[in-house]
Amino acid sequence: MRLVEKILAKVDHLPGVPAIVQQVLALLSDPDFSFQRVLELVRLDPGITADVLRVCNSPYFGLRREITSLEQALTYLGANQIVELVLSSKVVSLYRASQVGYRLSRGELWRHSMATALLAQRLGQRTGFEDGPTLFTAALLHDVGKLVLAEFVAEKFAEIERLVREQGFSFVDAERKVLGVDHALLGAAVARKWNLPEPIAHAIAFHHNLGPATKYRALVRLVVLANLMVVNLGLGSGAQGLAAPVPPGLLKELNMRSRDLEALSLELKDILDQAEDLLAMAQ
Repeated sequence: MRLVEKILAKVDHLPGVPAIVQQVLALLSDPDFSFQRVLELVRLDPGITADVLRVCNSPYFGLRREITSLEQALTYLGANQIVELVLSSKVVSLYRASQVGYRLSRGELWRHSMATALLAQRLGQRTGFEDGPTLFTAALLHDVGKLVLAEFVAEKFAEIERLVREQGFSFVDAERKVLGVDHALLGAAVARKWNLPEPIAHAIAFHHNLGPATKYRALVRLVVLANLMVVNLGLGSGAQGLAAPVPPGLLKELNMRSRDLEALSLELKDILDQAEDLLAMAQ
């Protein structure tokens, strides 16, 4: 069996995304969804309920009163943020292990992924992107392919590193050259296996290469920018090192300037300080 076939076969052995995540995402894709139905789904899982209430009462949300029920949480935060908390609660277990091939210690990939999701959410608010749950989900799962590829990267790390060091390859291009697939394309395969909406799979596939992304471009460019900014801040870069500078064309598409990125970077640091409960979920 060729190496790339071996890698793709491992996708089938990755635990599936919990059904409740699929159900909640499907529910929110309906513009006439019922808040009550969201509550009914979340109530089925006591672990989610506990996580939602704990994070609701954290400094990140800064609510003036203690939240003691899902009904209160839904009233104060809205369905979109409840979905984000549900997703975080149910996928965090996949991210707890260290990713040795990427030189990421326990919980580091989660911190990077959550930081990217929180920043993408803020970018979406600033640019008027309306589908918050899809944006948050795509950003949170953008590196899910690393869960499958890490062991293969570890085995071939010397080859990948040589291409990066001696021939100027980006880490993701070196992955593809050596292994026959990169973590972005593999992550899209995982998302499709989990039956997640196609815009999410598409954003995962192109989060390192916006150029060919013609569909769902508004979504993809927000995930690309959030990931670049988080890596440039040194959060979860691991073996990939610092990302390339943000392409000027991307900023132009978003009607942003370099000084906007500087302000957002400072804002992100404040967000992360307040969101420690979310970032620490994988510890």
